[in-house]
Amino acid sequence: MQAFVHRLLLACSILLALMLPTQALAVTDFKIITLQHRFVEDILPIIQPLAGEDGAVTGMQNHLIIRASPERMLEIEQAIASLDAAQQNLKITVNRQNSQQTSRNGVAVSGQKRIGNVVIGTNRTSRRAPDGVQVDIENNQSNTRNNSNQFINVLDGGQAFIRVGQSVPFTQEWVTYMHRYIRVQRTTEFVDISTGFAVRARSIGNQVELEITPRIAQLNQAGFIDFEELSTIVRVNKGEWFDLGSTMQQKDEVSRAILSRSISNQLQDNALTIRVD
Repeated sequence: MQAFVHRLLLACSILLALMLPTQALAVTDFKIITLQHRFVEDILPIIQPLAGEDGAVTGMQNHLIIRASPERMLEIEQAIASLDAAQQNLKITVNRQNSQQTSRNGVAVSGQKRIGNVVIGTNRTSRRAPDGVQVDIENNQSNTRNNSNQFINVLDGGQAFIRVGQSVPFTQEWVTYMHRYIRVQRTTEFVDISTGFAVRARSIGNQVELEITPRIAQLNQAGFIDFEELSTIVRVNKGEWFDLGSTMQQKDEVSRAILSRSISNQLQDNALTIRVD
């Protein structure tokens, strides 16, 4: 099988040579390079422009068939050596802290007033209570903090998705009109609520370039689904925590609204930090 592939590649090279003008043959190199760590379709779009207008690069299985001038051939070989390298495994850890502050205020008024034989008062007041008005003011505040770590291993340059989910019941009502009658049918099914991060990591020496898009969906106590999404590209040092939340809060109003939300009587703050090992 290998011998057949080699003969086929040689035939392709000869065919490419015959297609060249006589003047171009003297200044054109031909090479077949076998890739060791990457797929042809991954490298071919990067290498083809380097061959120039008078050159050509094609792929077959894990081989690159190259026709280019000596100068461009040298540039192509250097690019392939850089690209066709063993890919590293990167461990990305995402820490998410959520703090929620809830406040409840209440005012209650009770009392009665006697005018002659008539007593005017609230329902909560006993008829034998003395005249007067009582005002009760209640102010309760509670703080809740959640902390979670998520991690995933990705190849250098690859994309992955960190997902944390739960299933919640979702009820639908179907109304059918039948002559003079209405029929209501309810169906309940479980819906997955996904929380996660789409991550693309590229290693650059001791640093890593991250293109990261958090997608956070949570079912809150009121029964609604909250969605958060932000996307950015950052460079981080390997092994060090990077405060993505603070960086995004300083960029624009939309990011600040995502990371800190005020809903009715609740104030929520979300902190996001990232570490790559």
